[in-house]
Amino acid sequence: MHLPTKQSDLMSELAAKLRGLTELLCAQTTPADEPFSIVATNDIFADIPPTRALLIVEGQVDYYLHNKLVMHFEEGDLLGLPRSLNLPQGQFSCKGPVTLQAYERDALVAQANSDLKSQRNWAYLLLSNISYYEQALTQELRSEFQPSAGFLHFRAGETIIKQGDTADRVYTLLEGAADAVCDGVKVGDIHANEIFGALAVFTRQPRIASVIASSDCTVLAVRKEEFITLIEHQPQICLGLIEEMAAKINQLNNQLLQLKSPPTH
Repeated sequence: MHLPTKQSDLMSELAAKLRGLTELLCAQTTPADEPFSIVATNDIFADIPPTRALLIVEGQVDYYLHNKLVMHFEEGDLLGLPRSLNLPQGQFSCKGPVTLQAYERDALVAQANSDLKSQRNWAYLLLSNISYYEQALTQELRSEFQPSAGFLHFRAGETIIKQGDTADRVYTLLEGAADAVCDGVKVGDIHANEIFGALAVFTRQPRIASVIASSDCTVLAVRKEEFITLIEHQPQICLGLIEEMAAKINQLNNQLLQLKSPPTH
């Protein structure tokens, strides 16, 4: 088993332990049927009785929960135990050939309780599984990050950002409106709740335009180091920036077309 993203060495070690413990359990349990192969499917359990679990003999299986890919399973991983106990479960699919071996739930549980050593291995398997998912949750959850932001106030006509200055902060316009001005020419509008000043932070270039308040404004300023950390914790901010930049590019393209259009008489 492996996360879709990079996982820690500890998680890889836990996954290897889980495969080893699963092998011990299945090696002493009589399979329900002969191994079978699936070329590709969106649901490998579609035709499998509800009391059966599947061991991956060869190939890779992807696990989706709420239409989101959350895990890759591989050779030696046992799938479907929660399903066999009528517990909630996502969907297992494969994009390529997979060979599987079916086991009855009751046969696995009986083997796990057949002697003291098997009981210990079974408990170790369940605890290792819990530990793996705890690590996965810790890795995937992004802790809430609160940057030390400052609130600034500007009157109409005052300069918020000066063209040519070093980019050391990113701004969000909370109230009011502002103009983006390059070499004395207005090139865009900035509206409430819009992030501005980020491009120069990412490119490490001086400010390419000034931002001048066209009305009284309240602005939230975040230091560039904290803004980069904020994006790492909340990637949706980056998506918002891309959408805003695309809108600005479209606006500039329209202005350029208007300038190039021949005058009408």
